[in-house]
Amino acid sequence: MKQSVLDRACADEIISLYKDKPVIKVIQGIRRSGKSFLLSLIEKKLIEKDISPSQILSINFEDFENAALLNANSLYAEIKKHSSSGKKLYLLFDEIQECIDWEKCVNSLYSSKTIDTDIYITGSNARLLSSELATYLSGRYVIININPLSYKEFLYFNSLEESSASFLKFMTVGGFPGLKDMMEKDTQIRSYLEGIYSTVLLKDIISKNKIRESSLLEKIILYVADNVGNIFSAKRISDFMKANGRNLSVETVYNDLQYLQNAFVLHKVQRYDIRGKKILETMEKYYFADQGLLFFLHGYKDSYINGILENIVFMELLRRNYEVFIGKIGENEIDFIAIKGAETTYIQVSYLLSSEETKEREYRPLLAIKDNFPKLILTLDDLPESNENGIVRKNIRQWLLEQD
Repeated sequence: MKQSVLDRACADEIISLYKDKPVIKVIQGIRRSGKSFLLSLIEKKLIEKDISPSQILSINFEDFENAALLNANSLYAEIKKHSSSGKKLYLLFDEIQECIDWEKCVNSLYSSKTIDTDIYITGSNARLLSSELATYLSGRYVIININPLSYKEFLYFNSLEESSASFLKFMTVGGFPGLKDMMEKDTQIRSYLEGIYSTVLLKDIISKNKIRESSLLEKIILYVADNVGNIFSAKRISDFMKANGRNLSVETVYNDLQYLQNAFVLHKVQRYDIRGKKILETMEKYYFADQGLLFFLHGYKDSYINGILENIVFMELLRRNYEVFIGKIGENEIDFIAIKGAETTYIQVSYLLSSEETKEREYRPLLAIKDNFPKLILTLDDLPESNENGIVRKNIRQWLLEQD
């Protein structure tokens, strides 16, 4: 068995790229994705670089112990008290959106001539960390997106060897770091995932956006979960609700989907017309921040496996810093167009190429593309890697373990 390595490579990257740089480090992602753990790793690595613990002020704004610091004035006074040594102060603020007028305090610290700071903050809402920061701190911050564990991290965190059984576990329960040591206890897994779902729904979406009919929001979530990997629109959801006796406007659906994106529950992926070279404004796909939420919402069913695999591949592409689209070429669909700088990769995801019909269906869209960018089919077939007509087929598990 591998020794569990409780570390995330992004901590080293953040330190090497941004330590002591004149930007505020904004770490954002869905709740329980590991932002708090990442801050603790950053604190540890700062100390390893000979930063004295007395120069580090770490505050979790959801901890009742810090209730007196939930407004900008009291927070500023606390920071000023710690800055009396005259040395640079490293500020690690977790879930800072709980602090009233936090952005004014951070802006003041950034501009201060008397308090020298290096600031790292986390938050669980994209809208909060874009609108206010854009207003107060334009050009002064960098956003670092944190997602639940990758497959590679999942193996290390849980001391697992790579195997089909390990991947099945990852595919079902997902990669929230807090699931460590619960892998064999289904009741604990479901309870933990339910806690994440309920907290995000109540605290980050319903309460923040003053949603009155939470049951309709949950029906939208279930619809998306049932259609991961399928193209649909807000109008299609609205029509589905009306057919089931619930009157829900397209605007309400659109707003609720946006709230789910702001809380990092969902990611919207637009379609791109390869021949027309333009983004299409209608019909998109949505993927969850972690497949464990899919497991919680509808359990595991064989009929969902292609959608789950797509979800896993999509999130891995985000981790590898690709911009991702759904591809359209004529009447054919390509699961993903992954773009990074001048690099483009076309990707199809399929459970198994178990028949000539399935193989022809997956290869046909890629064969229709006439440029020379890489073309990739990812499957769970336990076969050697192949290359046919410039289209490479790989095992998904092995692809997930590759260095980008």
